[in-house]
Amino acid sequence: MGRKRKMKDPLGLERASRSMTLSFNKMRGRMAEDSFEMSQRLQGREVRKIHKGGDFVVRKGGRDKPTTYEIKTGDSELSEAQERKKRRLGRRYKVVRY
Repeated sequence: MGRKRKMKDPLGLERASRSMTLSFNKMRGRMAEDSFEMSQRLQGREVRKIHKGGDFVVRKGGRDKPTTYEIKTGDSELSEAQERKKRRLGRRYKVVRY
């Protein structure tokens, strides 16, 4: 037997709307990351994409200590892994909002 639909949403449009919102937010996040990466490269910095606890590691020069950047859009919050990394790195972890 199929799922019962709520009377408030007899056509099932709520699920489609939520899916579109998530897709839009994901796209906005990627655009913000691309914009950040391009701006850093134009300033002559070395940028490397990472996958755990942040989005990018940026170095200003050869001997400069790397700084981890997390790019956020809107009012999104840091994940637990990002919070841990922020506490561990201190001033070398930055959150940039678009």
